[in-house]
Amino acid sequence: MSERTQIPVNSHLLDSIEAESRWSDAVVVGDFVFVTGQLGWDKQTGEFVEGIEAQTELALENLKAVLETAGATLEDVVQTRIYLTEHDDYHRYESIYARYFVENQPARVTVVVADLIHHALFDIEAIAIKRR
Repeated sequence: MSERTQIPVNSHLLDSIEAESRWSDAVVVGDFVFVTGQLGWDKQTGEFVEGIEAQTELALENLKAVLETAGATLEDVVQTRIYLTEHDDYHRYESIYARYFVENQPARVTVVVADLIHHALFDIEAIAIKRR
C-alpha cells in the first residue's frame, strides 16, 4: 500500500471560523493528490471576498497553494469538481477558471447546489497526479 500524507488545514483558518471538525486540505497517496474543496476566503482570517469572480479567483489561488505544498501544480490536475450556488454564475466563473487551466484542461464537472458551507458562492476540489 502507498504511503499516505495529510496536508492539514491552516490552524489560523480553523480558529477564525471556530471549526468543530478537522479536515485536511489534501491527502497525498503515492503520486495522487486529492484536494478538498477550496473556497474564496482568506485562509488567515476566514473572511470571504465579495462576489463570484473574487471568490473564484481566491479559491483557485488557494487550490494552487495547496497543490504546491503537496509537490504538485495546476498542470498536474486531472479532474476538478466545481460547486456553485447560482446557475447564472457559470459564465462568470468560467473566464477566470480558463486563466488557471490553459494548456492542460482537466476533466471537470460543475454542480449547482442550494447552499455551500459558510454560504460560499464557489467551491472547487481537485485530483492531481504528480509528475515524476
